[in-house]
Amino acid sequence: MKYKVKGTSLIIEGDFEAISSGINGGRGRVECLINHRVQPAFDHYEPAEYLNNVAESLMLKKPYFGLLTAVNMDKLCVMTEDYLTTFVTAGITHPSGFKVGRAGTINIIITVDGMLSESAMVGAIITATEAKGLALLDMGYDFLGTTTDAVIVAYENHLGAETETRTMTGEILEYAGPYTEFGEMITRTVMKGVKDGVGKNGQEYTMGLK
Repeated sequence: MKYKVKGTSLIIEGDFEAISSGINGGRGRVECLINHRVQPAFDHYEPAEYLNNVAESLMLKKPYFGLLTAVNMDKLCVMTEDYLTTFVTAGITHPSGFKVGRAGTINIIITVDGMLSESAMVGAIITATEAKGLALLDMGYDFLGTTTDAVIVAYENHLGAETETRTMTGEILEYAGPYTEFGEMITRTVMKGVKDGVGKNGQEYTMGLK
């Protein structure tokens, strides 16, 4: 896995097995993950088509999973812990619920140098979402996310490789609940990423503060 920021896009390249709740999401094998910045007033009626045009302009390998955000890439937070790397962009000016605000999105991308079971992939989305909400509550907000949040969970595809070289853990990670080692790492990195990301944006939602 390698990543770079190119202009207004975070690009993560590799041979991934992944699951995404994003625009062109689902479950599948992809060669690229992207988090692309759009203007705060973005209101494209075909976001999947827009994202595909972005991917083509960047000459990204297909298939890919992508996310859109209004957060500048210089506010990107990257946390690495053992075999886990978590990428977070955090904008909170459009919280979920009956709130009024501008565009805002918390995007989370979790990449693993190891192999995940299907249950662990789905469980990682749950754990990451819980961690995101806990981080916001810890900061004094009264909402658990925004209306456009998305999560990608991906691990490097090492099919055919020897067990001892295909994963740092030496085994398939079966579960991702908050009391597993994997889940604890997700919780720590996501909470840090959300808090640091909100801080980098200097955002406040005073009506939502307790």
